[in-house]
Amino acid sequence: MRWQARRRRGSVLAGGLVLGLTLAACGGDKDDTDKKTVPATEVCGGLSPKAAQALEQVSETKRFEYRSHTTAKTLKDLLHDPDRRGGSELTECVIEPDVADPDESPSEMTVMFEEVEKLPLPQPEEVALARLPVGLRAYGDTGSAELWFACEVPGVGKPIVYAHLVYGPRPREKSPKEANIRVLQDLSRRYALAMGCPNAGGIPSV
Repeated sequence: MRWQARRRRGSVLAGGLVLGLTLAACGGDKDDTDKKTVPATEVCGGLSPKAAQALEQVSETKRFEYRSHTTAKTLKDLLHDPDRRGGSELTECVIEPDVADPDESPSEMTVMFEEVEKLPLPQPEEVALARLPVGLRAYGDTGSAELWFACEVPGVGKPIVYAHLVYGPRPREKSPKEANIRVLQDLSRRYALAMGCPNAGGIPSV
């Protein structure tokens, strides 16, 4: 898959921090009578109105199920640990779009955060991606988005964090490429702030 190839190019360190923020199908009883859905503005600790609109466009629904797992403090502690090696993966949030037919909606979505040694080479201009001046670099594709930002950490240095959103795409009338970036941008900014990155890692608000 294309996103897997790009992730391999982006994840260049031999061993480092891997932070996972997963937007995926909610676990538990799937009986519709037990569903508790919320608007996009309330998922994963809250999205900005514009990011929520982007999530609605990507998922093609306005209601979601979700649950949260690890905390921003856990992510911050891992990033600030100078002895971290080997990587660890965390699930922060689980989301499932509330749709009548899951087969007719974009599939589960996963967002991961990983420390990398350096920026990969930029994607060639002929590759049809959305490109926005967010953080160090940001790309959006039909079923994914990638974002890199620097986070200066006293006593550790200025690690580069790679954020990646991915889900199973399907044909749509409106391209989701920029909307994918906006969702990832909002989540990345919130975690950059929670991890103490100066200027939110250069990620503007959505």
